[in-house]
Amino acid sequence: MATERRLPDTVSVQLRRPDLGWWLVGLALFAVLAWVGFEYLGWVVFGLFVYYVARPISRRLHRRISSPTLDAGLTLTFIIVPILLFIAAFLAVALGQAISLLSSDAAQAIIDRLPVQTSGLPTEPVDVIVVILEDPAFSSVLDTFGVAVGAFTATLFNVFLMLIFAFFLLVEDRKISRWFETNVFGTESLTTSYLRAVDRGLTSVYFGYTLTIFAIIIIAAIIYMVFNFVAPGGLRIPSALLLAVITGVFTLIPLVGRSVVYALIFAILSAQALNTNPTLLWVPIVFFVLMVLVFDNVVRTYIRPYLSGKSYHMALVMFAYLLGPLLFGWYGIFMGPLLMVLIVEFITKVLPRLSPAVSGEVDTTQEGPELAPGEVDQVTFDESPDTGRDDVRPG
Repeated sequence: MATERRLPDTVSVQLRRPDLGWWLVGLALFAVLAWVGFEYLGWVVFGLFVYYVARPISRRLHRRISSPTLDAGLTLTFIIVPILLFIAAFLAVALGQAISLLSSDAAQAIIDRLPVQTSGLPTEPVDVIVVILEDPAFSSVLDTFGVAVGAFTATLFNVFLMLIFAFFLLVEDRKISRWFETNVFGTESLTTSYLRAVDRGLTSVYFGYTLTIFAIIIIAAIIYMVFNFVAPGGLRIPSALLLAVITGVFTLIPLVGRSVVYALIFAILSAQALNTNPTLLWVPIVFFVLMVLVFDNVVRTYIRPYLSGKSYHMALVMFAYLLGPLLFGWYGIFMGPLLMVLIVEFITKVLPRLSPAVSGEVDTTQEGPELAPGEVDQVTFDESPDTGRDDVRPG
């Protein structure tokens, strides 16, 4: 019987030393990448949101246009960017209504405290230039204007970088996922199963719940403005766009969310009717009944199931969207759901494997709870390894 030959320990140590050096290089590179990501964390998360919103649209275009680069470019240029501009303008108007609603005298008080007096200004161009150069008050205004222009330019640059990041993901996401599955994680590993679950979850949250909120905001704004146009007796919903935004946000609150906004509008309209013409009290009553019985049923039956599905409990989504901006700032509306998905999928997919109290194999291929008859889960896009195309099926 042949004796088994064994390499000396010195040889095994020599084989491990290069690996250790490469691990140190990798950790250093990862630290640099993490530092860059942290510096632009808000825009990176925003880019992820744009990617997950644009991905279903881009992959549907892929059925007619075979170029991934052209698919991504058309989706971002003609669909995503106009939507973002519309939402930004909509929220800006709503913010203006909020400021005017909180205090109508606040803006005038700020203007009165400005160091620049608008009376007695010179009219000749040369005199204007002299005043600007000599008067410290105007110099401070110019400095403030320069800061504002700089901030606006930096924001545009960050938006440009964010769109490039989303474009890169749209074009290269399949190649990146295949490479990591094949060379790093393994096709059937727990890490791959976890990342696939996170991908499904982010698709549901970003493309689903967020679009549900924006869809409700837009539809509510249309309803409120149409009501102001056709309502008799001068009855009007004040700050219609602001209340539409509140209606969409309150969608996250279970059971009584939007009804609180409807009740507030009902109280405002009832007060207006009592002050002008009590016979018009039927108008707020009809408005409240239609919003509760018709609009809410449309949201529950069509809008929410079609867009958001039933992947996560609504209370978790509510806390993610409401606490995210409080903890992280403007990008918290995207960061909160991201953390929620990472934590929930870790608890459901990975933690049972790590727990010594659980014996046996844990099924990590679950894609979500079973749906009741009549419910429709979100649409997911699974890539076919042979053709590279996408098969649409219920999640």
